Amino acid sequence: MTASKTEQLSSAMTKAADVLTAAGNDKSGLFSALVTYLEHNNEAGRSAVRHNAQAHGLGATLTHWQHERRPAATTEDIVQKLLPPSVIEHVAAQSGLSHKAALASLTEVLPAACRQDEKEARTTHSG
Repeated sequence: MTASKTEQLSSAMTKAADVLTAAGNDKSGLFSALVTYLEHNNEAGRSAVRHNAQAHGLGATLTHWQHERRPAATTEDIVQKLLPPSVIEHVAAQSGLSHKAALASLTEVLPAACRQDEKEARTTHSG
């Protein structure tokens, strides 16, 4: 089924806005929103990511990210397995990115946020 004219126009406008705002280059807002999610509500986000990682056989991937100095980017498929759609939409809105730009950026941001999040948790619990 083909997209309606309205959907096509909306998609084209979103792509243009992402290019004009350099949405793919500035990931700091997205990173902050994601870390806030991970830490929010007594670390419920962190627990949800761990649970989703185990449910999808990605526990080793998560552990690898947490121990790498600079974890490599992942895929959109893995991001979608680890983060519920509502979270992706929320961090996109918080950072001012379109869903598509947020999802693409999360491929780089999620591994780093999981590493940073684990590093902070070790510091907090060992201090």
